[in-house]
Amino acid sequence: MTTIIINEKTKKGQIIIDLIRELGVGKIVVDKNKSENIPNNETILAIQEAREGKTIKCLDFDDYLKKVK
Repeated sequence: MTTIIINEKTKKGQIIIDLIRELGVGKIVVDKNKSENIPNNETILAIQEAREGKTIKCLDFDDYLKKVK
């Protein structure tokens, strides 16, 4: 048996899944352990920095542009 992972969120991925279902040539297993609401590592780090107060505080957008340069 061979296992393949298909991104069902893409148009091509959905077409492949539909074809497998229509032909009945494979078994489609949904990964129930994977949550769609789990942020990636970069987002987790950004959230931690914000909670620790490591953010840029600005009065307006022009002030922001001055501080990020």
